[in-house]
Amino acid sequence: MSMIGKPMRRRTLVCRASLAALILASGLSSVSAQDKQVELGFVYWETKTDAFVQMANGGKAVGDLDPRVNVLTAAPDTGDPQRQVALFGPIAQTQTDGVVLQSLVSGPMTRPAADATGSGTPMVAIDAPPPDGAGIGLFITADNTGIGAQIAEKVLALVPADAKGTVIIGNTGVGVPPLDMRAQGMVDKIKELRPDLKIVGPVATNGVSSSSAEVFAAWQGLLASNPDAVAVMAPSAQDPSAWGLLAQRTGFDLPSGGFDLEAGNLQAVKDGYVDYIMSPSHWLSGYLATRALANAALGEGELLQGLLLVPGELVSADNIDAVIARQENATTVAAALAPIGDDILANAGNYIVGPWPPQ
Repeated sequence: MSMIGKPMRRRTLVCRASLAALILASGLSSVSAQDKQVELGFVYWETKTDAFVQMANGGKAVGDLDPRVNVLTAAPDTGDPQRQVALFGPIAQTQTDGVVLQSLVSGPMTRPAADATGSGTPMVAIDAPPPDGAGIGLFITADNTGIGAQIAEKVLALVPADAKGTVIIGNTGVGVPPLDMRAQGMVDKIKELRPDLKIVGPVATNGVSSSSAEVFAAWQGLLASNPDAVAVMAPSAQDPSAWGLLAQRTGFDLPSGGFDLEAGNLQAVKDGYVDYIMSPSHWLSGYLATRALANAALGEGELLQGLLLVPGELVSADNIDAVIARQENATTVAAALAPIGDDILANAGNYIVGPWPPQ
């Protein structure tokens, strides 16, 4: 008995020790998974324009809402491709769980982005197309042509059927891909629905760095040279605020539709000076891209691939009070829009319209 009992006792002790080690390892693994810190980057075009700030705020919200995620953002103060490249480098070196890129001039970013994805850092592009050959397989943006057509249809519904005259399309960002696509959507829809109306534009209403006074002066000149105008439209952000000032100072009162949730634009709708504002859902684009990278890094699914189109949001007298209340601060925006973003990701198949890059 003694000769047999001793080995058995020793074997029992070994088994118990092994079991304890297994339980300890399992516990450590669980704690490690819970405590895992995901390091993400968000590099965007510039810090002055509300649209770009909203995109970045959407990305930051992922870190604010999820303690497992750290989001480091970087952008030049003004649109500068070379400066953006310089800021991208350090982000790509430290935020290796994923980087969101929003750039209006993709050429200079081709090599840095390709180097990042080649080293294993996943990337997602938002708003404007990513560099060709950069290895970025998820592009999140608005259906810019579609929402341009949508707002044109809304504005044209306010123009009497027997009206003759001009529709003016202004644009503070001529040459900017998303804005040009919106303007084209407007032009196409006007030609389809009201071929009897003349189209003036898209006309540059100064540039994205212009002051509100300069944009106001540009529109004042356009209206003076087109006294037969029956409606105004713009794919850019500064124009609706100028229409609001024109309404106050000159009695401007034409059917109108513009873009972006700038404070002045929302106030112009609230005051009844502007009929429609279309939001391309910039905040959601930033949130979706960052959340998709975070989910993949946390092992909660593969990173989505393809072209994902974010729905636009039409703002009018019907919902202006709710939108103004929502846009009050970062917390109210996140509380309202993060659940929408999570639902889009949960049903991504309904929003991905094709592969990226296009085939």
